[in-house]
Amino acid sequence: MSRRAFSVVVCSDGRLPFLQATHQGLRGLDYRNFELCLVLGPTRDGAREWAESLAPQVKIAHCPARNLSRARNLGIALAAGEVVAFLDDDAVPEPEWLAELDRAYDDPDIVAAGGVVYDAAGLAFQARFVTVDRLGYPHSHWVAPAERLNFPHSPEFPHLLGANCSFRRRTLIELGGFDEEYEYFLDETDLIARVNDSGGRIAQLGRAAVHHRPAPSPIRTAKGVTRHWRPLIKNRLYFALRNGALHHSIAEILRAAADDAEGFRANVERDGSCDDLRRLDEQTRSGVAAGLLAAQRPRKLMDAAARCAPPPAFLPFALPEPERGRLCLALVTQDYPPGHNGGVARNTQELAQAFAALGHRPHVFTAARGAPSLDFEAGVWVHRTARRDAGPPPDPAIPQAVWDHSRTMFDEVARLDARRRVDWVYAPLWDCEPVAFLREPRFPLVCALQTTMDFWLDSQPAQRRNAEWMRARGDPLLALERWILARAPLLHANSRAIVEDIAQRYGLEFDAARLVYAPHGLADWAAGAPEPREDWGARGAPLPGPTPQGGREEVCAECRFLFVGRLESRKGVDTLLAAAPDVLRRFPHARLDIVGDDTIPRAEGGTYRAAFAAQDARIVFHGRVEEAALRAHYRDCDVLVAPSRYESFGLVFVEGMMFSKPVVAGAAGGAREVVVDGETGLLVPPGDRQALAEAMTRLAQNPALRRAMGEAGRRRYETHYRAEAAARALLDGLAAQPNTSLITAT
Repeated sequence: MSRRAFSVVVCSDGRLPFLQATHQGLRGLDYRNFELCLVLGPTRDGAREWAESLAPQVKIAHCPARNLSRARNLGIALAAGEVVAFLDDDAVPEPEWLAELDRAYDDPDIVAAGGVVYDAAGLAFQARFVTVDRLGYPHSHWVAPAERLNFPHSPEFPHLLGANCSFRRRTLIELGGFDEEYEYFLDETDLIARVNDSGGRIAQLGRAAVHHRPAPSPIRTAKGVTRHWRPLIKNRLYFALRNGALHHSIAEILRAAADDAEGFRANVERDGSCDDLRRLDEQTRSGVAAGLLAAQRPRKLMDAAARCAPPPAFLPFALPEPERGRLCLALVTQDYPPGHNGGVARNTQELAQAFAALGHRPHVFTAARGAPSLDFEAGVWVHRTARRDAGPPPDPAIPQAVWDHSRTMFDEVARLDARRRVDWVYAPLWDCEPVAFLREPRFPLVCALQTTMDFWLDSQPAQRRNAEWMRARGDPLLALERWILARAPLLHANSRAIVEDIAQRYGLEFDAARLVYAPHGLADWAAGAPEPREDWGARGAPLPGPTPQGGREEVCAECRFLFVGRLESRKGVDTLLAAAPDVLRRFPHARLDIVGDDTIPRAEGGTYRAAFAAQDARIVFHGRVEEAALRAHYRDCDVLVAPSRYESFGLVFVEGMMFSKPVVAGAAGGAREVVVDGETGLLVPPGDRQALAEAMTRLAQNPALRRAMGEAGRRRYETHYRAEAAARALLDGLAAQPNTSLITAT
């Protein structure tokens, strides 16, 4: 089968973030013989500068007016491919999109082809097999391609949405491209009507899919509410007069425009204002007059010079080339951002986005917290799925909720695998998420080691003493963890400490052939940390406390300590709050910011915030904060204090080093590998109040030491803990194991 050259034309104006997502989606295509032609409108939103940064990978043109048809004609003039495909700037193609279009053109009679378009939620069709009548109204009841209506002057003809349509270039040139009278709305419908009436065959495809998340524009708001009606009314009239005169009288055509106006009026009366009604009436009159007048003039097609001029030479789009081929990866996690930024959720996001940056195709399968959806986020397909009743677990000891979640995720991965092969599945040990994938070992599985239930219970003595809770949940999960650990074909260890600790605690011996050591990685937050805001406690704001009265060096020291994490004993916040008052008394210009969920009950009752908030005005509890505020806290602190009793790895340590901050950490678990004692920070015995106070004091009174450790930490982050470096380390580790087929694409 031929792999003909495609030119993908994307027109955009004032919607740079959407355009960037579309570009990222094109990087995931499995079809290589295409070029990208970007046509940018007059709005200055940074799109021109961004597009120029892509050179020489793309062709670029600039449209001086907000006229989509004119922009598309400029794209045709750029296009050197045999087929020109049009993709909206708020649409993302699935990997097979161009390959499916290419197959349609193996039939020499096909001159136009397009596929299905999913709606904003990504699970239902915005358009599948649609026809349009001669008044320009769509009909979406079809369940198969409407081939039998594809003949000249058919009263109803097959339609292709502008978000997903393609044409042989020679056909576009013969027909003069798009009619620039259509600045927006019915523009591609008019072109497809002319294709149909010229005898061209139109292919409606069920698998060439794009996902469309309509972006706001001057015509509509972000919620899809129309606020500019003139072109809609004008173009309805113009389309019907141009393409429907054989089927409808002038009275019927005018009635269609009037019906549109009445529909707009009903919406405005419900959702708009008196000023909106006045504007609607003015635009209705103006639109009707403009539509009638335009139909009496010649069409505004591509000029003869543009149609005859040869396009610039074909410019192949550079797709990423992973070393071992592109992998389709399924990452399973109960929680995923936004709204969930715990260790497992954050690590899964970072790993998935790093895989995408390396050229792979990651899919995240997670629990839906609202309506189910399929989203494309930073190069990652995110499947948010409602947990289903999976029936009785295969083992009565498996908690029903655990089985329902794991089996739901298994079924969703299998559904993806039916469309494109899933190379391997990555799932965390926490909450026993891999259980269904091990019960039915259909997919290669990598189980990620984290803090286990047994380690978590060390910081939850009340739960461990709760016999009913342990019977119903604790003991079954402990047994299921042991079962998974003994059977998972591959285990991803983020530190050597986690392997040693689990082996000792669970009485297991791990075969080295099953272990892959690779650290967690993080994208560089420091590069884009926001500017200070008063409510973030930015550097430069006065620190509360008494005026120093002289003498000792530490009296004059200004030092801002930061704690980030859940306020629970496992994170060592109790040790910190016990040590902090002594440190703050020695340094009146010091301060401690505490960021994280502060609603967690203590074993002795109440919360840490309630117990310590009134102790010192310089101990400031911020609770949960948005990511921008968290970045500002990291940027503005002097020392990150994270005295956890146990962390299997400790993303918080990496975050501190990323911002060039020295880290004071509990010498347990992964902290002993991430933090280099005396070089990037200080390690203290977990739960040792005195040792923690001494470490904080040492850094508070020595700015030069803080600076040196912070710089060393930044270097260590760049070498070991950048997201893409960590993702490569994981892939390399998998490749080094006997079953290298796990990391080789088909």
